[in-house]
Amino acid sequence: MASCLAAAQAAPIDRAGSERLRDRIGGGNLVTHLAGKPAVEQLYEALHGVGAKLGRMNSYGWRTVARSPTPRDFDAGMLEAHKNGITPIILLEYDGSYQTLDPPQPIGSYNDWFQAGKAIAERFRPDGEWAKENGISGWGATVFSAINEPDVLANIPRPAYHDALAGLADGVHSVDATLRVVPGGFATCNSHLDATLRGYGPAIADLLEDGRLDGIDLHTYYNDRWYPITRGREFSAQTCFDRVKQAMGLKRDVRFYATEFNVARAGEWDDSRVLGKLFLSAFWDQVAVVGQDGRSPVMALAFPWNLADTPRVDGPHYAMAVTENPWSPEIRGVVLQTILRLAGDMTLTSIDKSRGLTTLTSADAELYVWQNLQGWTDRPGRALELTLPDWAHTVEIWGWEGLRRRAAATGGRNVLNDLGEGETFMIRVPRR
Repeated sequence: MASCLAAAQAAPIDRAGSERLRDRIGGGNLVTHLAGKPAVEQLYEALHGVGAKLGRMNSYGWRTVARSPTPRDFDAGMLEAHKNGITPIILLEYDGSYQTLDPPQPIGSYNDWFQAGKAIAERFRPDGEWAKENGISGWGATVFSAINEPDVLANIPRPAYHDALAGLADGVHSVDATLRVVPGGFATCNSHLDATLRGYGPAIADLLEDGRLDGIDLHTYYNDRWYPITRGREFSAQTCFDRVKQAMGLKRDVRFYATEFNVARAGEWDDSRVLGKLFLSAFWDQVAVVGQDGRSPVMALAFPWNLADTPRVDGPHYAMAVTENPWSPEIRGVVLQTILRLAGDMTLTSIDKSRGLTTLTSADAELYVWQNLQGWTDRPGRALELTLPDWAHTVEIWGWEGLRRRAAATGGRNVLNDLGEGETFMIRVPRR
């Protein structure tokens, strides 16, 4: 156990963001018992449609009532994910309300969760049991999570929650210390401005501090009344992340996960133009989360909720699809398509929170993302000064609706004028 923990502690945060952006973007839920059914097929269409590469795969049947793990519940879903070129993030579902079922399903002990973590990691890690049975090499799950939004009902005892996450992490790491374990997403920093996450954050602080848990998954639903991104960085993913870490008393840098985020189509934001503009800003808020030094990227993944749903399925607030069979995107899905078409094959290189400026690069271009919103940059206005690379000859100005204009440029200092206030811009500098 000690050697596994030491290896987990030693795993460095990927500060440079060496993965392509699209390899960190995805959606959910790929529910295991719905593998091959229309709802999951629709989600795969959506993931392909926007160009994302990850999916949250959740199971309600991952153990028996007697709490014996049943990892084969994931088998069909994993095969479907592999065929679709989507890498799963595994989520073991549990809710405090299960304690009142007949028969009741208590959360279980440290050992219950250790055995589950060990069995699921052995089966589904890259080149694990399942991969060998299916003749698949170099592919599998590397991120394992459990207990989505425990802070909503808040009826799981905090010590039992701690022991469940500790057992899961130690079980997974007993198989491979480089695999990552993360608590299921939390909701209440966003919904109730509660940095303690109803006490569930501090309850697992030691597991984050010693490296058994890799990071914190925060769900963010921006809303015109309750979480207005338009009113500054107080209503940002970064602010919640920092407040939650402070409430935990963390000293170690941890990664930021976001398995659910969206901008609500409601109130003053019930307008496609407004929604498209704000979704672009919200996406880059999620991506540009930094660690303790205030500049190094720590975003592990970012999943909009829900790429596949139409208003018929999920109501109008968060549904990012217009039609089913075939899938077609609503305005937020269209904006995500544009982002990943432009930046999907790029990697994060720098984040300047003061200026509200994020930089990405690829072999073909550099991209500068400017959050020109109230409270998001110390240099608001209609002009942006950039120092471009020596090879620069053209700049492209992209907004939420697509390409707005091209202009000549040179290496060194350039000033881009006539940029709108209160919105986010993506400035692409292509190589010759």
